[in-house]
Amino acid sequence: MKFFILFFPVFLFAQQKITPQYIDKESDKLDIVGLKGKAMNGGYLERSAFILRESKKIHYSKGIALGYIHIASYYSNSKNYKKELENLKLAMKEEYTGNNPDFQIRIKRQLASNYYNMGLYREAMHEVKENVILADEIPVDTLRIFDKSRAYCEIGVIYKEQNRLDSCRWYLKKGIDNVLQYKKKRTTKLEMLFVFYSLGLVEIDIMEKKIDSAEIRLKTIESRSKWILGNNSFQLYKVKGMLNEHKKEYDSAVFNYQNAIYLAKNVRNIIKIQDLYNNISRVYQQIGKKDSATKYFQKYITIKDSLGKAKQPAIENTVQELVTLKENKVKAKNKFLLYGIWIGIFSVIIFVVFTIRRIRKKNKILNVKEEETKLLNQKLNVSFEEVIQLAKNNDPEFLIRFQEVYPEFFPKLLKIEPQLMNTELKFCALLFLNFSTKNIAAYTFVQPQSIQTRKHRLRKKLNIPSDIDIYIWMKNINSIEI
Repeated sequence: MKFFILFFPVFLFAQQKITPQYIDKESDKLDIVGLKGKAMNGGYLERSAFILRESKKIHYSKGIALGYIHIASYYSNSKNYKKELENLKLAMKEEYTGNNPDFQIRIKRQLASNYYNMGLYREAMHEVKENVILADEIPVDTLRIFDKSRAYCEIGVIYKEQNRLDSCRWYLKKGIDNVLQYKKKRTTKLEMLFVFYSLGLVEIDIMEKKIDSAEIRLKTIESRSKWILGNNSFQLYKVKGMLNEHKKEYDSAVFNYQNAIYLAKNVRNIIKIQDLYNNISRVYQQIGKKDSATKYFQKYITIKDSLGKAKQPAIENTVQELVTLKENKVKAKNKFLLYGIWIGIFSVIIFVVFTIRRIRKKNKILNVKEEETKLLNQKLNVSFEEVIQLAKNNDPEFLIRFQEVYPEFFPKLLKIEPQLMNTELKFCALLFLNFSTKNIAAYTFVQPQSIQTRKHRLRKKLNIPSDIDIYIWMKNINSIEI
């Protein structure tokens, strides 16, 4: 069987002349496999690699991009975020991609998913919002509506993960309404989008205890559930389980959660399985079945730890790339400013030599520069206050905003200890901002003793001598030569 799976693409294409049309057709087949949630089934990666290889032989840019996209999809499903990101970047570099907004949208959508899965919500939001704009460039009505509607809904999903339910509802509804406004016969993809994200609205209704609204929506969706392909209907069972749980119909809740778990396992959606284990554990806890609750909670923790270990290297690598990108932008601006200074000096010399008028103009320019410097200092103060406020609120955007204001801080730490985790980087940032043990404990909802323990562990990890104040060490990190 392994031999057959490995060489299936060779047998399949052995007698077939490889043409762009044929590659497109085979790619469409893989798209259907992906929609049905079977991208991890045997042969998907091999067929994707075959499309990439054969497209390169005939110099078919679209096929090459498609090959990279399918391979990235496989790695996304296997939670290898680093390889997924590598293949998406290669797809983005293809000439065909640059000339086709629909391909750019497809890649950016997957990039957003990659960032989302790693918890980099700001980067994910950036990619999806660009898709809203790119969708307007697509000439085909159904494709334009699909891509724009989906982008709106994906913005809503990101807001949901940040527990911003009002924003989540607004964008989900905007995406769904965009589909409903299309009066002509809707395509399968549009119907699928409508049903899938309508389930998201039901979930928000339940979370906000709007049960009557949730039940009405759910009835409408169940009548159109045929549009949910294959095992992806796990989302329907999950929402039904949530509704049962809220209504204290615990047996039905367990039944629906179990069905959802079974279907999610068939599509190997580990993240959804993790959430479902947590949900079913919570139900068992409410009905007093502590053994079952503990069993499922342990499964939840096992998957959570596994996913955390799997994505940590990818997160660190991606964060480092983002930090480097920002550093390069700063360096480019500094280089441009340096050229400007030299030009200014040369101009001043000419002004001094030839006319008093030029001297006065030079003084005016210097005054303007002083005003700009004052304005820049004001902006830096505002940025500092913004970072402080985000830290106090324990806001998920704190880490990203801190990197923007202090771009050299994390790279310096990671050069000392590359294995620092995101939580440790955040803790270092709070120390850099001079938050006391008591304040850190209050803002992060832990005991002061735990903060002292973290400081001790951090000293060991970063080799900070016991006689040096850890706050002073953090403040001086940018001046340390490593």
